[in-house]
Amino acid sequence: MTLMRTALFGLATASLVTATACGSDNSSTSSSGTSSASAASINCSSGALSGAGSTFQQNIQQEWIKTYGEKCSGAQINYAGTGSGAGIQQFGAGTIDFAGSDAVMKADEQSKATSRCGDPAITIPVTAGGVAVMYNLPGVAALNLSAPTLASIFQGTITKWNDPAITADNPGVTLPTTTITPYHRSDGSGTTKVFSGFLAANAPSWKLGSDKSLNWPGGQAAKGSDGVTAGVKQTTGSVTYVEVSFAKASNLPTAKVKGAGTTFSGISAQTVDDFLAAAFTVTGTGNDLAGTINFKATAGYPISTVSYVIVCQKDSNASKGTLLKSYLTYAVGSGQGVADSLGFAPLPASIGTKAQASVQSLN
Repeated sequence: MTLMRTALFGLATASLVTATACGSDNSSTSSSGTSSASAASINCSSGALSGAGSTFQQNIQQEWIKTYGEKCSGAQINYAGTGSGAGIQQFGAGTIDFAGSDAVMKADEQSKATSRCGDPAITIPVTAGGVAVMYNLPGVAALNLSAPTLASIFQGTITKWNDPAITADNPGVTLPTTTITPYHRSDGSGTTKVFSGFLAANAPSWKLGSDKSLNWPGGQAAKGSDGVTAGVKQTTGSVTYVEVSFAKASNLPTAKVKGAGTTFSGISAQTVDDFLAAAFTVTGTGNDLAGTINFKATAGYPISTVSYVIVCQKDSNASKGTLLKSYLTYAVGSGQGVADSLGFAPLPASIGTKAQASVQSLN
């Protein structure tokens, strides 16, 4: 099914899009908020920052950077969608000022990041969204796919769109004999980590584990969300997993998905919010908001996630630290107001208030 934009615009009462500025009070525990998403709320700083990593958050990062730059002419911020794995590596090596990642750091990655910072490296959620199952199958405008069926498709044991397992997920729908071409990420990807985590939790037949990179048994590989999206757009019968804003921008349909629950769910800001409210738990301590997602949760869209930035708690370059704090204050505050229109979900209030407080702790 295509993304239903009408569902994306009614979430002021469920998600945090409160306008904030540097030095504002983030102690509120309110479960709702409102926002004009106005750039006027930005407390500008100047200088240059470079970020890289998650392609999941690439589109919203670009919009935030554009808006912040229009308001703050003395700031130059760049973000490259290199993939979560590459972003974590670059941050640990000290070649970028912040990383974007859809996966929390492993112990060795955390150690390198903290060593680079000379102080704790912390993880802060900045956006949320659904990993869409996007497909190119002319004549099939709506599609249901359960976790076991998806596992078989991406492991190569289901090869035709009219396979009995897909037919069982879609009673009454005439499916073609078209060969299935699954696309997966060739680079280390947090989106792969999320997608494979969902399958590992909900499909007993899934044998590939859950990580940023997997040993895929077949299919087509492409780099980044842009790469898999381009592949599916050009290939009849193809399917991939990708942050839903890429499907929206490409006008490609996305399937309804069933995980541990009893129904197939589509992606909307509401279904993402519902799932994360039930599934996301912070495991970090203090200002570190790294968390885990219980993909067995039954509410909402079951392949939903938060996407993080990884930053130094205390930047050794004071001017960069000031600019990063200002930029992220906008991103987790009034910047959440652009999420709906781009195909993302505003951070749920239960996560967003913590993210704002964490950003304010940066120095």
